Amino acid sequence: MGIFSILEKDEDNELINNVEAVLRTHYSSAAKEFFSRYTYLKSHPESRVIEPFGLYASAVNMMIGSSSVSPEKYTETMSYGEKVYKVMFPYEEKTPGFEDLSTVFIEMFNKGGIVSQRNFDEYIYDLFSDKLNYVKWAKNIIGNPQDGAIEGFVRPYGIEARAYFLDEDCFTANLIDVTLKVLKTADRQAVIDEELEKLRRMSGIYDVNEAALLDAVRKIQMAQVLHDRVTELVKVVEERVSILDATSRNSIQEVKTSCDDEVKKAKYELSIIDEKLKAAYEECVAQQKQVVLYEKKKLIDEVYAEAEERLSQLKAAAEKTINTVKLEMPEGITELQLEAAKQNTEIKVKATGTGVKTATGAAKVIPDYNNTILDASAYLSQSNEYAEVYEPQIMASDNDVEIPDINPLLDERKPFSDRYQEAMDKKAYMTAMGEHFHQMFDDVLIAVMENANPYLIGPSGCGKTYMVSQIAKILGMDFIDIGYINEEYDILGFQTADGGYSRPNFYRCYKYGKIAFCDELDNGNSRATVKLNSFLSNLKDASYNFPNGENVRRHPNFRIIGAGNTDGNGADSNYNSREKIEESVQQRFTPIYVGYDNEVEKKILADYPDWYSFLVLFRMATDEWGRKNYGDAPGIITTRDATRIKKYRDNNSFDMNKILEYEFIQTKDITYLAFIEDHMRQNIMNYGNAEEIFRAFCAKVDSRRG
Repeated sequence: MGIFSILEKDEDNELINNVEAVLRTHYSSAAKEFFSRYTYLKSHPESRVIEPFGLYASAVNMMIGSSSVSPEKYTETMSYGEKVYKVMFPYEEKTPGFEDLSTVFIEMFNKGGIVSQRNFDEYIYDLFSDKLNYVKWAKNIIGNPQDGAIEGFVRPYGIEARAYFLDEDCFTANLIDVTLKVLKTADRQAVIDEELEKLRRMSGIYDVNEAALLDAVRKIQMAQVLHDRVTELVKVVEERVSILDATSRNSIQEVKTSCDDEVKKAKYELSIIDEKLKAAYEECVAQQKQVVLYEKKKLIDEVYAEAEERLSQLKAAAEKTINTVKLEMPEGITELQLEAAKQNTEIKVKATGTGVKTATGAAKVIPDYNNTILDASAYLSQSNEYAEVYEPQIMASDNDVEIPDINPLLDERKPFSDRYQEAMDKKAYMTAMGEHFHQMFDDVLIAVMENANPYLIGPSGCGKTYMVSQIAKILGMDFIDIGYINEEYDILGFQTADGGYSRPNFYRCYKYGKIAFCDELDNGNSRATVKLNSFLSNLKDASYNFPNGENVRRHPNFRIIGAGNTDGNGADSNYNSREKIEESVQQRFTPIYVGYDNEVEKKILADYPDWYSFLVLFRMATDEWGRKNYGDAPGIITTRDATRIKKYRDNNSFDMNKILEYEFIQTKDITYLAFIEDHMRQNIMNYGNAEEIFRAFCAKVDSRRG
């Protein structure tokens, strides 16, 4: 026998003798009877139920120290304890985990314990691997009237519910919550049915009868038939659109070619007329003034009559061609454009007494020669292209701002190290003025300066938008939140009904060198978002033709920053409506994860360290829930929430209980809150300044259980 075994045996003997000495001091008949049994079992090992005897003595010692057990109840209590022992130690001292189980067994004799209250339930006991969790559960029912509730309702619930929990701590919290509900309500079966239904639905089990299933199959089949029909119709429509598109292209090309030829002929003929006018002018100059004036008027009338006749012929030909195109093209597709072209072909010619001017749809003025003779070719010589005469473009009026120079911090002609150091100096100044910066700020700033199209990935309220505003402030630029992209015109804009152009904010960013912030990029229309590809290549001399016909050069200051709650690969447990961002768009962005930064929140709540400690404790618990349940926890606390808490405290608007209710309690399930409470209790000793808030939180959780 080793020295440690000897010492342990001596301690047991000392405990046995001490208990015996205490029992000698009891003089009631029941106490004397129990003392006789104690000394008998001490000397007769074959009659013992609890082995070793040191364990029996420890249990008696705990029972004696408990004021809830009177000496008259010693024998009865230890007899009940022997029954519990048989359940807990089926192989006596050879039972696996004997030492740990012994500690649990002795604890059951404590004041208000399981043995002293005689409420040990071996069926529920067997549901727990860690028996201390059973003790936690049992303590919650002490003092509550049971009236058969445990055996009739809680026990069957626990046996069935255990299969739905992988984590025993979660099961313990759930069983405690359900037990308290059962003990406090009259309709106990309704509570059990409701809780089991919740567990089944959480596990994806739904009660679907055969009739409902057959009805669902029938609806799916009908939907498939409708889908096939729609697919066929789409194919037919696509074929017709393709044919119509080809026909339209050919017709437009024919019209353009025909008009080009007519314009060339008109230019040639007008040049001949111009030569005739010049010759007539030179001839008239040599004659008398009166004769010159007379002949000039006569020549002018002849020339304009001939020009008017020729232009009338051109107008008739153009109208005929336009009507032909309108018959061959889909209704409404180019009606606006053709009408505009038609209006701009009207050229009215008239002679005036002092000078000669020609009015057209483009409102151009033909110069005169000494206020006497018209130079007809000068009008058409000002229009070198067909489109300028017959297809005038409606340009947007850029009265926004003047196009700025390149930003010194984005000018790649300067060394990056110098530009970055200047940006860091501005950041240091802003920090000294009270600004708080996220730990990922520098990485995002570098990505913006290097034109790498950062995509900020982070949960709601972690400070993504605020970070972009800080970057814009350091760079001395404007940033525009264009929101999520639902349609292509959110990026490109669109032609209005009156022929104008509605310029989107994205156009302004691209042309005038601003930051385009595409927030909730994963919440938009992925088909429309693909349009961003044309603007994400970041070539120095890039340009884009917007719907107004303007070819806009990419300003060197232009930057795109994207942001979303997911990594772009579709919905997750918290953001279940998000779409997958198209792969080609993802490849052009640089993903940067931006989570919650405790240091930022510590600075925000610097005047309220107790609230900061409570926030850290709460977030630790939500993180643990997420790890154990393989997903994100609901109702997380954000940096935005920390800012609100500071505002409430600064203004003394909401007290502690109201803040807990609105920011931490409401909308959260009681099972989830019970888990959070238990986890925070295990760690509260490390955050002592949050104890008052934690006690108030526990009180509110308890009130929710009721």
